[in-house]
Amino acid sequence: MNFSPGWDQTYRESRQLSTWPWSDLVSFTLRHARPDGGFRRVLELGCGAGANIPFFRKLGVDYWAIEGSTFVVAKLHEAFPDLGERIVAGDFTREIPFDGPFDLVIDRSSLTHNETVAVRRTLRMVCDLMRPGAKFIGINWFSMKHSAAAAGDPVDSHTRTNIPAGQFAGVGAVHFSDQEHIVELIGTAGFQLERLEHHAIDAVLPASGDTLSWWNFVAVKP
Repeated sequence: MNFSPGWDQTYRESRQLSTWPWSDLVSFTLRHARPDGGFRRVLELGCGAGANIPFFRKLGVDYWAIEGSTFVVAKLHEAFPDLGERIVAGDFTREIPFDGPFDLVIDRSSLTHNETVAVRRTLRMVCDLMRPGAKFIGINWFSMKHSAAAAGDPVDSHTRTNIPAGQFAGVGAVHFSDQEHIVELIGTAGFQLERLEHHAIDAVLPASGDTLSWWNFVAVKP
């Protein structure tokens, strides 16, 4: 599996168990892929501890998810028993065990935790599962301007691993993109970019010198 066992261990240690929907994901969905606009069948890649599930349940959509950690999936089945068959444990870079078509696929900082070849393969699989006009929303795809983009050991020209400290310690591969790379990734998978945003946060107080930087985007299947 491309899914890092470090993530499963991280969840078992009750770390990075986000339980609130990511604000950027909420705003992008409501701006670009509302259910009343035909985006009703939704697939989430790497749902983690289920932070986005209550949001999509509130919207009344048909929600599905694949997550790499068997530990956290078991917890989600306890929390959302009616979604037991729709939230599965697996490696979404190798296989997505659901039938399409989907109207919307979302990824909040999951696919970007893989090497480049796995990112490419997943994007092509996802595109094949989507109807024409469907959208892929990517949130928090890490930027080359992130302070950690040169940390740890290189896997390929855009991926690092063994990052020793900070938010990426112990979680395996982390993929960092510049604009040219992310546009090429999305385009060669068969999508057209509808919106692309770059975000950066510089830590001023306390002064650590760190920069957190990421991409948010909306891509459309023609």
